[in-house]
Amino acid sequence: MYSVCGTKTKKPFSLLRLPLPATAGKLACLYADCMGYTFAIGPDGSIYPCYRFIGMPEFVMGSVYDSPAREELMNSPAGRVIESFKDVVDTHCKEGRHISFCRGGCPYNAIVPTGGKMEGVDPYCEAYKRIFDEITDRLDAELYTPKKRSRREQRRGKRGIQGLIQRLQ
Repeated sequence: MYSVCGTKTKKPFSLLRLPLPATAGKLACLYADCMGYTFAIGPDGSIYPCYRFIGMPEFVMGSVYDSPAREELMNSPAGRVIESFKDVVDTHCKEGRHISFCRGGCPYNAIVPTGGKMEGVDPYCEAYKRIFDEITDRLDAELYTPKKRSRREQRRGKRGIQGLIQRLQ
């Protein structure tokens, strides 16, 4: 049994009223819209927008001991900086072909090098574009280019996953 602000609970952070993060069950948040849904709790109970901000007092959004709602966290100065990243991404990446899964990269990578100012997207953006372009081109080639069947495939009468996918389209 834990005691948080005089309230007894079996779960130490059950009083924190936050929704399930968009990245729940994923290994990395980089390619998800994690802003405002993924939070980190420091050893002193401070709430940060991400584990990478832990220890940076200017990015404390609140405290678990105050049981803040998500809206309260996002209205903090640090929350407003994180929210402004979404606006920058929407402006900078509106024509981007990979925006649905990139979302401008990591907010931490964009914010920290500029001293906490929101001046652009993740500096690794160009590298991400090249990687996603290559993956997309390879997938397109694999899925949409007719492939000559090997003799073994011809004997077995099976076309593999590519044939299945093409039949479903």
